[in-house]
Amino acid sequence: MYRGMVVRARVRGVYATALSKILNDHGVELVDVSEVIAARLGIDTRRGLPADATVKTDDADPSQILVLGFPESVNYITEVIENEVPYVITFKPEIGLYSAFKAVVKRRSGGECFVETPLGDAVLVDTDECSEGSEIPVSVVKVPIRPHEKLVVSGRVRVVGKYAIVSYGSGVSFSSFIRNKDRIAELLSISAKYLREGYGIRWRSNADEAPLDDIVSELPNLVKELEELKKKLDDAEPLKVIYDGEYVRLIGLTYPAKVYLDRIREEVTPTTPYHHLLRSCDSPQVNGLVDLLDMISEFINKSKLEAVIRKWICRRLIDKREVILNHKRLTGRDVILGRGKVESFDADEDKAKLVVRRSIKSRGTYDGLGIKKEVGDVAYTEVVEGRWFIIHRYYSRDGKLKGIYININTPPELLPTGSITYIDLGTDIVNDGSGCKLIESSDFRKLIERELINGDVIRAVASSLNEILNNACLKSGEP
Repeated sequence: MYRGMVVRARVRGVYATALSKILNDHGVELVDVSEVIAARLGIDTRRGLPADATVKTDDADPSQILVLGFPESVNYITEVIENEVPYVITFKPEIGLYSAFKAVVKRRSGGECFVETPLGDAVLVDTDECSEGSEIPVSVVKVPIRPHEKLVVSGRVRVVGKYAIVSYGSGVSFSSFIRNKDRIAELLSISAKYLREGYGIRWRSNADEAPLDDIVSELPNLVKELEELKKKLDDAEPLKVIYDGEYVRLIGLTYPAKVYLDRIREEVTPTTPYHHLLRSCDSPQVNGLVDLLDMISEFINKSKLEAVIRKWICRRLIDKREVILNHKRLTGRDVILGRGKVESFDADEDKAKLVVRRSIKSRGTYDGLGIKKEVGDVAYTEVVEGRWFIIHRYYSRDGKLKGIYININTPPELLPTGSITYIDLGTDIVNDGSGCKLIESSDFRKLIERELINGDVIRAVASSLNEILNNACLKSGEP
């Protein structure tokens, strides 16, 4: 724990039981705990206590965890998860939500005002001021977590407390998690004095069940903090962050990370093999099946149950008219690499192996190979559960091998809903008939430099490259 501090966290979502156990074991005080998880961990629900950080499944991607809250608490929780859960990938935005600084207006374009910030250009909202060269105090209202997202800043400077966010400008709003009409009425009454004085209040979810005395006593401190921040911003140099706001961390869970969380969850409640992988399908039908498998898992041999589920997933994929190869990227938009049909599968005791057949329907050149792509070519993609690479073999219409492309990636997730999903790791191996060649390693170095991947992922990539280059390429020329 940082300097003896107590960190309080609220945990929600697909991975709540496993993450709650990990955080609780590392001294994090869990608050607003569900009755089910409290019973599993043997702890109190601690309702009404404010969270310093929230840990939850990301709405946009159920394979990612969002950690949001006060900087020191977010840093500690992220450190615990990174150290405890293997093979995670962490996005750490360089600026916090509601962080404050002085931005410089650059231009107006398409009805929007663009300003210069510490992270480059951003859209400015909540103000009519847009004179080129002018300096405007701003707060960040949207943090670019993913590569394609843009920073958005507001001309309404804010400060963040445990129960409320206070800004200039009248108005009151509520977190969607505050639903109790009596509590809403109480918060409106508390807000009235500050609204008359020209302050706006956003009530946070922590205010839903907290003691009113604690809520009332925080507001004057936030107003004072806002006034002090305004003075600091008036005297600040442009683009210098004066107020950190809240930190945001996005933690991507790879297939082996989910397997690890299965084992953690199993320590406190019956858990089927593939529990978290199946949950991350975000399918009501699959979720119902997982509930059943969890219930029967304590009465069935785990190895046999795992083998049956593995075979069931493969059969679901082979029965699909079309299987999607979902190629996720850490430094760009995700792409659908291709759509094909499962040609064959083998689900033995340890892993599944699939071969997906794709018909080439466009002309061009195969990336990395420099070989002509022709309509009628066929691609066979070999996918092995747990392996850190996927092999694509390209054949001509008459069955001649044209080239091999080996993509280095996180172990693929075989999802019964019809996709094979993995994260590209920025380095690949090709064989155009003259031997294996390593390509695109610069992208892999960028992932390391940006601290998106940890040491265990780096070691897995190095081991895979060694396996391919030494054990396959040098022996036969064709992996």
